[in-house]
Amino acid sequence: MMTEELATEPRNSLAVSYGYLGFSLLIWGYVIIFFINKLFITTFKEKNTIRSIVQNGIPREAKIIDYKLLKYIPAKNMNLIQVGLSFPNLSNTVIEHEMMFHDSRPQEKRFDVGNKIKVLLNPKVSQEPYFILSDQKVGFNTSGMILRIVFLVLLMAYVIGLYSYFYWRESFDFGWRFLTFMHPIIFSGVMTIIYVLVFQLIFGKFLKNTKEERILFSGRNAEANIISVSQTGLTVNDQPQIMFQVSFKDFRGTEHIAVYKKIVSLLKLSSIPQQGTIEIMYDENDPKQIMIPRGI
Repeated sequence: MMTEELATEPRNSLAVSYGYLGFSLLIWGYVIIFFINKLFITTFKEKNTIRSIVQNGIPREAKIIDYKLLKYIPAKNMNLIQVGLSFPNLSNTVIEHEMMFHDSRPQEKRFDVGNKIKVLLNPKVSQEPYFILSDQKVGFNTSGMILRIVFLVLLMAYVIGLYSYFYWRESFDFGWRFLTFMHPIIFSGVMTIIYVLVFQLIFGKFLKNTKEERILFSGRNAEANIISVSQTGLTVNDQPQIMFQVSFKDFRGTEHIAVYKKIVSLLKLSSIPQQGTIEIMYDENDPKQIMIPRGI
């Protein structure tokens, strides 16, 4: 009898339990909004950006300097390819950039090395994509969108089921007073949000460097003198981060000293220049923001 009374006794006061309930709703709400943004809103924004580039993009002629066939899709007679392009950026600085896409007309050999194609640059460097092919078509992958919808529905069903199951099993007519921080409703939400934040950190910092891409597509180039080259002590997958300290003059003739850090493959360590000069690109509005486009 004593055990049954303890089992059905509320764990928290009414105020504390509703505090935990509100906290859990905030966590799961953030998780759901994160996935809605990543899976749908970002996709629709990118589609609208591409339409804007088609209408207002700045035309450039790009030379194909590299070509790789990644996969052939027989059912659609389509190639998945990766090409290296060389073209002037928004500041008319010639840059090199790789892009991967599906070639729907492989028989025309439009993307062989040495050929030239038309690209359109995005005049708004704060938005992605930074450029598109002039004949690029805008559309949605139907099967991909269906999978995204199914995933979101399953996620929402899981969250609703989580609350319903534990409320039915543990409330004992005391409402939400069974909630504690370590309860599965809250703890699983906390763990999920940690995974989401870690994903954002890794993807944003190591896998996709938007600052460097902005400089590449809008910055100016300069020849910089190497002051020092050293390892910072940080490694990613056993690959060291190298710090370059350089001095250079911008297009106005003003001298700057800047620092640039980059994760470098172990195979390239021996080829990194330690002295002399190196080509850099810098942000015209903030010259201390630089990148090294080639050579490392």
